[in-house]
Amino acid sequence: MRMTTKHARPKRGSERGRANDLAGGASRTNRPTRTGVRPYGDESRELILAAAQKLFASRGLHATSMQEIAEAARLSRATVFNQFGSKHLVLDAITAKSLRAYRDLLAAALADETTPTAEILQELFLKMSVGLERNRALYREVFTEIRKISMGLDAEGESPGLKREAFGLLVRIFARGQARRELVRDHPAEVLATAYDSLLSGAVTQWLHAAPKSPLGPLLTSLVAVFLKGAVAKP
Repeated sequence: MRMTTKHARPKRGSERGRANDLAGGASRTNRPTRTGVRPYGDESRELILAAAQKLFASRGLHATSMQEIAEAARLSRATVFNQFGSKHLVLDAITAKSLRAYRDLLAAALADETTPTAEILQELFLKMSVGLERNRALYREVFTEIRKISMGLDAEGESPGLKREAFGLLVRIFARGQARRELVRDHPAEVLATAYDSLLSGAVTQWLHAAPKSPLGPLLTSLVAVFLKGAVAKP
């Protein structure tokens, strides 16, 4: 009797690959294959976000499909949908990363008990300009959608909660400045925080669409100086 050896077939849907290499091992068509797709979980989530950020920056949100995101991340379309469910939730996750960084900046500023409030507010604007300038191409294409998402108008994700948390910290910074008599007390801290936040959003919108390109830092420095003329308490 002739003995035959059965070879184990590779499991369908196996998603193995190195998470830190977006391009290595991709097929010629850049489509997922049985041996070329990426792992499911946190690693694939980061690959999806990295791929989506590049596509959104070059094409915009509406011109990018979930299939194209999957191909760029070398994942199956089903995996992308299982992770996020929609393009707006992908953008929400990208927005949430920025909002966490902003929240952490505000938390660190609130923990600073020695620096005058005016200096803290100036430094916040400058630190935020660094990340915005680094990702100008992305924000130019999707800044309007990001603002909608962070307000909870387009998708229910992490961003609205993070936005509220960050704004709460900003209000506390202004309230502390008023308690120290460093800031005027003619308006509630919430009003001053809203004015500060709106100034940043308006400045970024103008800067993103300005021609020719100019650095954001000097613009924000000038605007926060104007803001503080009215907000800083007179000696």
